[in-house]
Amino acid sequence: MVSLTRLTRKKIGEILVEQGLLTDAQVQDTLRLQHQTGLLFGETLVQNRLITEDKMVSVLVAQFGIPYLRPSQYKIPKELLDIFEPAMMRRYQFVPMDMVGSVLVIAVAGLLSEDILKEIETQTGCTLQVFLTKMSEIGDVLKANGL
Repeated sequence: MVSLTRLTRKKIGEILVEQGLLTDAQVQDTLRLQHQTGLLFGETLVQNRLITEDKMVSVLVAQFGIPYLRPSQYKIPKELLDIFEPAMMRRYQFVPMDMVGSVLVIAVAGLLSEDILKEIETQTGCTLQVFLTKMSEIGDVLKANGL
């Protein structure tokens, strides 16, 4: 199973506070909102205009060392997109990009829990290769494919 390993033990909120992008109070407010809405932490920050998508992705890339990818620049096979319910891809902010043998390449906006990654692996029978992207990229791909 794929495991997302942090390059630093710091949480995203701590990094954003250290970089002067958020205050401790903003992080706590966002965590409360996240709990109420069920959205991802980064998604909550972006929706509330506390941080830009670009800045959120750059912090995640630095924290996890996962490369950035723009799915809208690729032709994604329709059969890959058909594997998952559009609602699932929207909720968890991911799209499948390619399949090489038994490896499924996915682009995620934010970070998925190990349970969700395991669910994707179980549903596909594939090992995952994960890339980071922006939420707007996920939305663009789903819209362009009528999902």
